[in-house]
Amino acid sequence: MRAGGHLVGRDAERGLVASVLHGAALGAPSALLVCGEPGIGKTTLIAEATGEPGTQDQLVLWGRCLRFGADSSPFLPFGQILTQWHRQAPEDVRRRILTGADQLGGIAPALGAASSADDARIVTQLTAVLDRIAAERPLVLVVDDLQWADGSSLDLLAYLAAGFTTGQRLAVLATYRDTELAEGHRLHGWLADVLRLPSVSRVHLERLGYTDVHELVAGLSGGTATEDLVADVFRRAAGNPYYTELLAGELGEPGRPGGTGLREALLGSWHRLDAGAREVLQLLAVGGRPVSVDVLQRLAAIHDPDLSVPAALARAAHAGLAAVAGDGEAWFPHPLIAEVVTETVQPGTRRRIHQQYVAVLEETDGVPLASRAAHFALHHAEAGDVDEAFAWSLRAADAAAAVRGYAEAADHLQRACHLWPEASAAARSSAGSRSELWRRASESAWSAGEHELGLRLREEALQHHDVDVDPVGALRLRLPMLHWRELCGTQSAPRFADAERLLAFAERRCPGTPEHAEALARCAFAEVWNDEPEAALRHSMEAVRLARRTGSPSALAWALTTRSQAQPDQERGLADALQAVTLAEELGDPELTGVAAIAGGNCYERLGMRQEAAELLLTSFHRLLATSSVHDAIWASPEFAAALLIDLGRWDEAREVVWQLLSRRHPREHGANVRGVAALLAYRSGDTEAGRTHMVRARELMPGRWAPGDLLALVEVEALGAERKYAEALDVAGHLMPDMAAVDLGGADELLVSAARAAADLAERDRPAAVAQLERLESLRGADAFVAQGRRDRLHPALGSLFRAERARCTGDRDAAAAWASAAESCQDVGLPWHAAHASYHLARTLLASPGSRREATAALRRAWMLSRGMGAAPLVRAAESLAAQVHLTLAEPSANPPSSPGLPELTPREREVLAHVVAGRTYAEIAKELFISEKTVSVHVSNLLRKTGTSSRVELAEMARRG
Repeated sequence: MRAGGHLVGRDAERGLVASVLHGAALGAPSALLVCGEPGIGKTTLIAEATGEPGTQDQLVLWGRCLRFGADSSPFLPFGQILTQWHRQAPEDVRRRILTGADQLGGIAPALGAASSADDARIVTQLTAVLDRIAAERPLVLVVDDLQWADGSSLDLLAYLAAGFTTGQRLAVLATYRDTELAEGHRLHGWLADVLRLPSVSRVHLERLGYTDVHELVAGLSGGTATEDLVADVFRRAAGNPYYTELLAGELGEPGRPGGTGLREALLGSWHRLDAGAREVLQLLAVGGRPVSVDVLQRLAAIHDPDLSVPAALARAAHAGLAAVAGDGEAWFPHPLIAEVVTETVQPGTRRRIHQQYVAVLEETDGVPLASRAAHFALHHAEAGDVDEAFAWSLRAADAAAAVRGYAEAADHLQRACHLWPEASAAARSSAGSRSELWRRASESAWSAGEHELGLRLREEALQHHDVDVDPVGALRLRLPMLHWRELCGTQSAPRFADAERLLAFAERRCPGTPEHAEALARCAFAEVWNDEPEAALRHSMEAVRLARRTGSPSALAWALTTRSQAQPDQERGLADALQAVTLAEELGDPELTGVAAIAGGNCYERLGMRQEAAELLLTSFHRLLATSSVHDAIWASPEFAAALLIDLGRWDEAREVVWQLLSRRHPREHGANVRGVAALLAYRSGDTEAGRTHMVRARELMPGRWAPGDLLALVEVEALGAERKYAEALDVAGHLMPDMAAVDLGGADELLVSAARAAADLAERDRPAAVAQLERLESLRGADAFVAQGRRDRLHPALGSLFRAERARCTGDRDAAAAWASAAESCQDVGLPWHAAHASYHLARTLLASPGSRREATAALRRAWMLSRGMGAAPLVRAAESLAAQVHLTLAEPSANPPSSPGLPELTPREREVLAHVVAGRTYAEIAKELFISEKTVSVHVSNLLRKTGTSSRVELAEMARRG
């Protein structure tokens, strides 16, 4: 709050905001969430901080979320931010910044018509545009009133925060009312996730103390405030800054006793306006969102043709109750004013104003279909025109779905569900049956990431369905619910009893149908998880036969997917899974596509083909991103793809996937797995604090011990090892191993490797205890550990060599060098660079402890250092450099990097490595194999090198590097 030319109170809070702004200016991006009760000064704090001396070089763009007229406009505050920027940017800057951003007109019409509709591309294009703006000038984004934010905007904010990178000159400031978050409010879960991201913090604004109120009132009154006035204001306003400002003016004037609360004070200010200004504010408040002065003038003319809206708004603005933006739209300077003014309008009058809005908007040009339908649905609903509201809600849902606004489509469909009992039979007919409407609403909610709501609506759809009239339709509704309940955490994966009941219903009421075949497949899937292999294989074979007999590609894809997981012959299972993936992709079914891809990934993993498993899962994830909701893409379990990419050394690609996932709402288990993968990447990269934060959130989402087979089971053991809690890591591994060995042999092998690493580290402090623990774990795993699962399986033998090397380190075997050499070679050969680097480092340590092995040790240590540096594995890099310094070894090979020269720009270590191989004349495939990255990643690095050096080809690039 500002009084007498200086800020009152909030020193600590202003310091936090200033720190965020300063960091952004220096390329250290962060986000700060400011919360508190209405009128506590959240927006004022940010406005004053961003207007302080020293922030003039920063571009501050504001967006606000709206409660009234919640017409489900996707990305509403970001559309305002883009429009604000577009209005003030020069034409040449607009063209440069907006290159390739052809879809942003869908959320900010001022940018031009959108070329197509794609929610995922809107997110990536908007992020790219913001990065370009920030590259030219430090950028501050302010989003007000998150408690009213649409789901798309929350996802985008999380996406920005999850993707903060060093050098990015971006700050995000957001406000929300923590007093208005009822149980079940979507912001609760969003906050729990976002506040566990690095560089995101929160500050809660408390009420002002007496001294601050005294200073504020004195400043507002020009120093004439008496102690009695200050005491009276403090008693009534109780330290609320906004209310304090209002009361200071009222109580300081004779005959104005002031209200008894903030709302009463605002109401008193409204009453003191003339009748025309009061009426215009009522029209504006009922509209529920910023309204153009032209529309307000046409509305006002219905009541009073002589009323001048611009003049009335000017009088209201003078009283601090209205504001007109540069684009000609009027709104309130504080959302509380809109709430209070709306309450002054009688219900009957309010309904008439909503009807008048419809009439005026029908004659208004240039309103996109999605916005027009949303406005009409809202105004008809508020006007009590049930049939019109019902019809427009359905149209609005269709329009939102057409632009992939799944959250908004779900909101409109829920309004239609709410209106159903009062709608006429004629209006209802446009929605089909009641069950069909609820089914649509459930699927939209699921695609929007509102998973528990989607499940509840699906259950309600089943309740409204007439099973006797349409048993097949009832079965079709029930089929996905097994998996939905599992993902929502309302049951464990997938419950056998529920699957049996589903199959019994299909056999009794829908025999011989495609739905019957799918029920057989889903029952077999449950039997796989219930460790009933014979029953699973029998039911899956029966499902395949029935699906082929019915000719249903969907049923066949489900049946093949399940049979692939029940096949004792993994090669045959892989063939089934890949055929199912092809069928699912042709059908465009997100759940089926994802589940089939997971089945294929499992088969590849069992066969030791980790590279192929990662590619299949990654391809399915990107295909779902391009064709459906981002939230539907979780069916492909991209967190498992990211975990595989981490092991394969493709960390840049893994980060891209993790970035996408951290910004989305997930069912509980998926959310925990996402955090686990983020923790794994953080720990291996050396960011222990971030890894710890991600694991805390993972444990919140999945309290208690991880289940055998869970990705998090493996991550937990490695995380504890990274935290140097070796004994605890071994305890967890011992708890998990018996069940893991029973349900997931490959996972049990990886668990044994992680446990052996922890045991070897523990052995440096307590060798007897470490050896005893490791021997117990090895016994629990069984004699069949690390056995190749087919002729193409080199992965499991490689893991076996790594385990034997760790066991030798644990037991203090003097002949460990041979084991480490074998582990380093086999891990490198199979494409596990992090493990290869780890093994090479320990090979070097072992060799340096023996006489006459310095040359071999140098080669091993140099290899560990280069592999680690290429991935960004900071702990291994530091360990290698420390060891090299202790024994006076030089790690960098003279020929490893091209010489620096004035002609070469600043390059990253990875770019210099790639450049060295380009100079040597190697192909993309050869470079990719040497550096443990994909050919696509090599291509990206080469493109960056061409851009940085201003060369046009690899030949020209190599020549420049050789000239040095």
